[in-house]
Amino acid sequence: MSAAKRPAKRAKRSTKPALSTRLQAAAPQLATLAFWGMLLAVLAVRFWNLEHLQAEVFGDISTATIYVWDIVHGRWPFYIPLSTGPLFHYLAAPAALALGLNYLSLKLTSVLISLGALAFTYALARRLLGPLFATLATFIAGISYWLLIHSRLGNVPIVVPLLAAALAWLLVCYIQQPQRRYLLWAAVVSILGLYTYPGAYLLPAALLLAMLLLHFSAPRPPAADWLRVIALLLILALPYAWIVSQNAVAFTSEGYLGGKFELSAAGLWQMAQNGLKALAAYNIRGDSISRVNIAHRPHLDVISGVFFLLGIVFWLRQPRRREGMILLIIFLLMHVPSMLVVANSTEVPSATRTIGAAPLAYLFVASGLWQLGLWLRTRLSKVTATAILVLLVATIAALNLIGYFGAYINGLPYRNTPIARHITDYANLLPDNTQVYLVGCCWESSMPEPISIHDEMDRPANFHHIQADELSCTALEATLQGPAVIIWSYRESLPAAQLEACAERFPAQLFTSRAGLPMFHAAPVQGLRVIEPVVGLESQWVDWHGQALVHYSSLDSGRIEDVLDGNFDSLMRGAGANPLVIEFEFEPARQARSLQLTLAGLHEFEVSLFLTYEDGSLHDIKQNYSNLPSDPTVSLELPANESGLRILHIEIKDLSPEPANGYHIHVRELVLE
Repeated sequence: MSAAKRPAKRAKRSTKPALSTRLQAAAPQLATLAFWGMLLAVLAVRFWNLEHLQAEVFGDISTATIYVWDIVHGRWPFYIPLSTGPLFHYLAAPAALALGLNYLSLKLTSVLISLGALAFTYALARRLLGPLFATLATFIAGISYWLLIHSRLGNVPIVVPLLAAALAWLLVCYIQQPQRRYLLWAAVVSILGLYTYPGAYLLPAALLLAMLLLHFSAPRPPAADWLRVIALLLILALPYAWIVSQNAVAFTSEGYLGGKFELSAAGLWQMAQNGLKALAAYNIRGDSISRVNIAHRPHLDVISGVFFLLGIVFWLRQPRRREGMILLIIFLLMHVPSMLVVANSTEVPSATRTIGAAPLAYLFVASGLWQLGLWLRTRLSKVTATAILVLLVATIAALNLIGYFGAYINGLPYRNTPIARHITDYANLLPDNTQVYLVGCCWESSMPEPISIHDEMDRPANFHHIQADELSCTALEATLQGPAVIIWSYRESLPAAQLEACAERFPAQLFTSRAGLPMFHAAPVQGLRVIEPVVGLESQWVDWHGQALVHYSSLDSGRIEDVLDGNFDSLMRGAGANPLVIEFEFEPARQARSLQLTLAGLHEFEVSLFLTYEDGSLHDIKQNYSNLPSDPTVSLELPANESGLRILHIEIKDLSPEPANGYHIHVRELVLE
């Protein structure tokens, strides 16, 4: 009975679809799942613990904070500090306005720009070989540590891979659909490289070389389109030419950019060596700077490095050679700026200067894997071939994620200890009127960066960066305002060696990280004269005939420094006070014979002076004025007193009827003689 049933069972099993058939039927769903898995992975590795990995601002990034600060304060800067253009900084301004100007807002901008680069990488790969290949290429680009490091760094060069990927996509679009608009947009994208970073300066050249290549193949760009593209490039480059004219020295042999290049036989030989080092960075030895690379490690993991080479071969073979040559032109030109650095060959290879090549490098890696998949499909079952590819991709992902979250983070200077951020957190806990003085800087692996502390403090006006040689026991009160806390290196017992005689005034406390690493000393400075707030008045120290503590009525325009700078065109405006009060406390007392005031817009007014001298004597002067010019200058003689003037209290009262918008007394200049 059992023997008779066996054939029936076998017949029933044979009607079940094979695994490969079921996988083929589910291919669209699996492709969709792969896309969403790729997107989730790309987002996760960019946003996870973004604030603390990598934690500290370093030199190049501090330049960006200065630029963005000018933008968010309405100064609309347009210049090139060192070698970075305005594009990244204007892209960073919205995040700075929303979150405040801090390292996190810069890093968030960097992440969003990198996502744009990945979006163009996906669009490019989809144009070339379809959506599944695009998912593969974007996944590899999204989790690989070279691009991931720069994506989370908050620095200018991350714009370059965005522009390079966009340019490659536009050129491939033109090959597949020869429409003029693609070339014109390619001109716009490529010229933006001039306003970004030297690593993108050759994008216009890449566009023209690609058009030249197409001139000898197809689709051949019409002569009219050549003229349009060249004209557009020249027009859009005019603002850059103006920038260069304003800072021409930076491009000479004495400047930051020009000084890196040397046109000589030795320089050309060094350029050739630099080229070999730049291309060897993918498989042999990469950038040595631990903030932008896993120090000395190739820019690609060992498996990706092999498929990178296979992918280049893949694109140089027919029928893909035309698109492959376009990709290779852009890829190679992204290395030229790094090759030109002949003055300091230790800066080559550079993970930062060549970051524009990253999307194309990852496209080549994915192409090598794709080629392997095609080959395996001819020799193995579809299930086996797919399993091998999935295993390789998973291994690449593991190598890169361990590389970034393990080797890179652990290899950051001082174990990724953000000294500047800890100083900022400490300063924000101090009372509102406490002045914070940082003595020197950069005592541990170029940390802390003073600009970072200033930008991220709750009360940046209280922050002062001074040097050790500015301090002395005899002139401490002239240098520091009280109450004050002074911060200095953990390596030194005192802020300055010359303070040994008054060391008791600096009761130092050593601050350490959670890992037990020393970071900085901080001490409240004992015995300083404290600024006592005057009810209804603002208070600050100014340098006017020596150190002076000034109290003044609230302002709605200008600063107190504007009436002390000798510039007629600068002024301050009261926010409604009548009389407007300005009071100086001189330290030490000073001799004075007269006071001149230059005002604005007052027709009938009264000036009252209340004087306190060092010997304790008091004097007051009151004078009314009318029918003077619109910007009157009045002079008041002060009584002679050999002991010196200690307090000068000024009241300026508008005697005219109160305007509809209230009193707003304008003061242009104060001159004490």
